[in-house]
Amino acid sequence: MPELPEVQTVLDGVTEYLKDKEIRGLDCFYPGTVVKDPELANNPFPARLNGYERRGKYMILHLSGETSLIIHLRMTGKLVQGEAMPGKSPHERACFLLSGGKKLHFIDIRTFGKIVLCKTANLGKFMPDLGIEPLSAGFTGKYLARLFARRKTPIKNILMDQSKIAGLGNIYATEILYRSRIHPETPAGEISLPRLSKLAAETKAVLKQAIAMNGTSISDFRRVDDKSGGFQNFLQIYQKDTCPKGHEVKKIKQGGRGTFFCPVCQK
Repeated sequence: MPELPEVQTVLDGVTEYLKDKEIRGLDCFYPGTVVKDPELANNPFPARLNGYERRGKYMILHLSGETSLIIHLRMTGKLVQGEAMPGKSPHERACFLLSGGKKLHFIDIRTFGKIVLCKTANLGKFMPDLGIEPLSAGFTGKYLARLFARRKTPIKNILMDQSKIAGLGNIYATEILYRSRIHPETPAGEISLPRLSKLAAETKAVLKQAIAMNGTSISDFRRVDDKSGGFQNFLQIYQKDTCPKGHEVKKIKQGGRGTFFCPVCQK
């Protein structure tokens, strides 16, 4: 599933592509891919992009006419500009029709992705409760100490809990814990403040580097121009046999997901 850096990469690409275009319509080719707010009585198109934001793994596009789009890529969703698609994809689930005959295609092999079209005033009805943004100024060791206080949940699990911290998934939680030298099964409430401060700093460093590299492409993720990201070339522990120090990497299951860690570096 695309995580925070991949979603930010797509959002940056989409907003750049839409900035000089008008959205004329939105076609849906697969039932349930496009969800329309029942309070949105009229067709909101044509419309232009007025603003945008990201919350965790969700992209929010604010349009003229006080309407908004919420886009969640889920497992395999991607948005591809028309110029990057030489032919029609059998996995196209929706398509934005733009001025000048341009298109923005929503491709999703697994069909879990969603596009919500709603009144801007109703955004809260369609968004889940999400935790703190890990790139925000408030994401500090002291904040994490309060968040994790007395919690026995393994730190890897709580990092991936979107209601606590928004945007982290399996790849980045694994990388962050390795670079913080914290074992993924450590109870969150038992981690000291200095180590939590290190964790907060490494989280921001990893995410910023991944965004600069246009995300991680291991399976389905692609940019809006349908090119791969580059952070997979800088992963230190995820899906590795040895860590950068040459120690054998171990793999365990946590919450149904594979966790890679170094038993020497992450005691």
